[in-house]
Amino acid sequence: MKTSKRPIPVYIVDEHNEVFYYWCKAKSEGYLTEALDLFHVDAHDDMGRPTSFRDSIYYPDMSSTSQLAYYNTFAMNELHNGGFIVPAVLLGLVRNIYFIYPLWRRYKPKRKRYNVSSVFGEGKLLKYEMKAAENMDEIARKALPDTKHYNFSMSQIGGIPRKRKVILDIDLDYFACCDSITNNYRYELEITARQFRERETFLRERTLGFAGLDFNFLEKDEKFIVQIAYKKVKDAAHLPGKEEIISEINTLMNTLRHKKITPAVVTIARSCISGYCPNEYVEMIEAELDSKLTAFLR
Repeated sequence: MKTSKRPIPVYIVDEHNEVFYYWCKAKSEGYLTEALDLFHVDAHDDMGRPTSFRDSIYYPDMSSTSQLAYYNTFAMNELHNGGFIVPAVLLGLVRNIYFIYPLWRRYKPKRKRYNVSSVFGEGKLLKYEMKAAENMDEIARKALPDTKHYNFSMSQIGGIPRKRKVILDIDLDYFACCDSITNNYRYELEITARQFRERETFLRERTLGFAGLDFNFLEKDEKFIVQIAYKKVKDAAHLPGKEEIISEINTLMNTLRHKKITPAVVTIARSCISGYCPNEYVEMIEAELDSKLTAFLR
């Protein structure tokens, strides 16, 4: 993580779920005094819906750790890089979501209203699109007391509204993206000698072909190992040259400036561990974006 010394905080993280903690940090330091609209600049909407948490999304009064330490652990252990935004709505950090997708994504603009809540307001078992939420009776209010309503909009950068104070959240894969990250995933499991001997029987299982996995059995350091990997697929990638990336960064910043957007906090996700932004692009994009952000935030 890297933090800037600008008038507003700019946090740069490796994976996107980490920004949840820094939004909490910005709130604790007075940069977020209320729930704000989120401008989510990304090649993916990251609107995954977790159904349950082991620990409550709400900081427990009797916790032995500080609030920020609690949310740091929560972001790392309970959230993933495709499902951290809706929890931020429930916690009262985000009001509405504007998913800003790049030109190379052939999506269509849309807008829809949703709601999220947790059972008895405990922050552990999450519920979505409860029909009783809009006009709750007394029983429903007791069952879902923390219901939050929010609008989700998606458009290219030119479709954003004007004169908004926002959380500005940028993923580097907006500029260069490699979607088939499963090509890089490998797992090794130790198995028994019997499982190793009967591997041919296992591989003949007819439904195995639908799993999209490759299996490689081998002996290694006097142990029996099965290597598991996703079947290779052709990358659905957008890997432009430096000039095109700089142009897109300029378009993003110029539009934000023209629309009179005021960020209260900026978070930037490299998405470099997951591989959504190829490692060879990360340093260059980050440097160019940092330079343009400095000029924009003055």
